[in-house]
Amino acid sequence: MLDIIFNSIIPFVIILTILVFVHELGHYLAAIKNNVKVEVFSIGFGKELFGFTDNSGTRWKFSLLPLGGYVKMHGDADESSTKKSTENIDLKKSFHNKSIGQRSLILFAGPAANFIFSIILLVFINCFYGLTSTKPTISEIEKGMPADLSGLKIGDTILEINEKKISDFSELRAIISSNETIRITYSRNNNIEIINLKTVEGKIGIKGTAETRKLNFLNSCITSVVQFYNFVKMTLFGIYEMISGQRGTEDLGGPIRIAELSGDFWSKGIHSTLWFMMIISLNLGLINLFPIPMLDGGHLLLNFIEFVKGSPLNKKSLELVHTIGLVLLLSLMVFATYNDVLRIIK
Repeated sequence: MLDIIFNSIIPFVIILTILVFVHELGHYLAAIKNNVKVEVFSIGFGKELFGFTDNSGTRWKFSLLPLGGYVKMHGDADESSTKKSTENIDLKKSFHNKSIGQRSLILFAGPAANFIFSIILLVFINCFYGLTSTKPTISEIEKGMPADLSGLKIGDTILEINEKKISDFSELRAIISSNETIRITYSRNNNIEIINLKTVEGKIGIKGTAETRKLNFLNSCITSVVQFYNFVKMTLFGIYEMISGQRGTEDLGGPIRIAELSGDFWSKGIHSTLWFMMIISLNLGLINLFPIPMLDGGHLLLNFIEFVKGSPLNKKSLELVHTIGLVLLLSLMVFATYNDVLRIIK
């Protein structure tokens, strides 16, 4: 039991607390910038464990359930930002009395903070630990796989696949995984050769040559933005594959899986932990932008509807929307936790 607490639960709580703080800090700073009073800044939900009230009247606190957090702004009736009645409300400092643009900016600031934090972590990692890239030069060939049967050898450098130039092994992997038949142009002893072969389950059985090099600050910033873009693209594509049925949902993990991974990466040191935090921060930002009621993206969608319609939805419609959102979120959490339990049983 102690092993689980120290090796999984504590790393999970520390990592999640940092990322939730970053997310809520984005909302907080945007709210303050737009003259909205923040009444509560909470890490976690439920009963308050400890906290303090600053000079502006904001209550900063840690709560019992460390699975998220919230910023409660003036005019909010609850943590999900339901609008209060106008009684005892300072309209100048109320979130709900700001323009659609201001409210949308405050809502988007949370996910944006997670995105910025991910890029900062990438910049730090690339500067101090180095960027690992894999050259498309073959370092290993799996016996019996298409590459072996086609005559490819260790030391061959892949130049093109399907007439597309290759500079990194990740580019090669992406093309191979999505094509049953490929045309490879490669270099061997300064000679250019071309072969055609069929993939086996999106693989041909080769590994590339990895190298790590530290980048200067400017190159790290440029590279980190490109990496971030690629991670977002891969994540969204993976979600699309799950929704469309092209990929199974067994990869979808919940709190238990994240806790396990937190412990695994934590045990490998600071470099691995920072890398894991970067991925989770990016995903936290993306998930919160999904157009699901109760998430930031759901509120942004309601703002868009209000902009198009010329007025907000009535109270009955909002209650229905929030109920649907709660059901969707709970269903997703139950399903993800179910996957976690199945993974443990197996």
